[in-house]
Amino acid sequence: MFHSLKICVLCYIMPKSKIMEEILEVLREYETFLILSHVNPDGDALGSQLALYSLLSDFGKKVSVANLDPVPLAYSFLPNAEVFTQDLRHNTQVDVAVILDCGNLDRTGAELAAKIHPKHAIINIDHHRGNKQFGTLNLVDTEACATAELIFNIMECGDLEIGLDRAVCLYTGILTDTGCFKFSNTTAEAHRIAARLIDEGVRPEKVSELVYEVIPYQRAKLLGVALERLQLSDDRKIVWTSVTNAIYQQTGALSEDTEGIIDYIRSLRGVQVAVFLRELENGDVKVSLRSKGDLAVNGIAAAFGGGGHRAAAGCTLSGSVEQVADTILEAVSGEIQKHG
Repeated sequence: MFHSLKICVLCYIMPKSKIMEEILEVLREYETFLILSHVNPDGDALGSQLALYSLLSDFGKKVSVANLDPVPLAYSFLPNAEVFTQDLRHNTQVDVAVILDCGNLDRTGAELAAKIHPKHAIINIDHHRGNKQFGTLNLVDTEACATAELIFNIMECGDLEIGLDRAVCLYTGILTDTGCFKFSNTTAEAHRIAARLIDEGVRPEKVSELVYEVIPYQRAKLLGVALERLQLSDDRKIVWTSVTNAIYQQTGALSEDTEGIIDYIRSLRGVQVAVFLRELENGDVKVSLRSKGDLAVNGIAAAFGGGGHRAAAGCTLSGSVEQVADTILEAVSGEIQKHG
């Protein structure tokens, strides 16, 4: 059906159901697939990848699943998590590449992005605003609570069996991207899909325990250090903290152990925006932003080359942690003043 990468931006001219039908046709027609997602993959990225992997495997396809970074320990329980690879030397010559939860190809990491040259098509499935529509087929729905919701919709469109393994993966994606169903992207549809997945056998208490309540000792130590470094603006509307490479060495923690820190500090009473900064191995600083109420932080992230959702966004800047903190805090303070 698709014989080149010249067909693009189909999501502009097709209704959502038609795009999903086209995607299903591609998934059935071709034989070899590569499924990628973004650097530092989260529950939505991993859950969506593994659910799609399981589906394609049932179709009898040859599938490689890869990310630049390894699977965090918190998500190692996901069915088929062992199939992930970081070595693409023998897995780049595929018919179709499926990119999940990425606003652009660079989100997969420069090392992987340079290797994405499928023979026939790129399928882009995402729910982030500002998606660059880089695929041969683009299923981009910013109203979806998670990319896992879109994978569920594709399966539903094809009247395909979900089964327990895929249900666990999809539920994990929705659970984590909605912040345990408490973020503003928690819709009635998110709950309806969750109910369907529970009907498939998902145990919500077990998934929640495995994701959030089984943490290594070094993560607890890292949280303690991060809280010691906690700072609050004079008007008590902004809270921030940071983790440096020296702190990783001190605690024995990994970058994946920072997950959840920003949501913890966001819960402080009276705070409107939480900022978490972590130093990367190359010396750049990854900034995560979370807001409460109607205040949007995705515009702040976008101004620095990042993106995300209204209440959860991020970007990466060069400079020391202190320099980046000053820059970001000035921008956040300005946004709060504009917001009134």
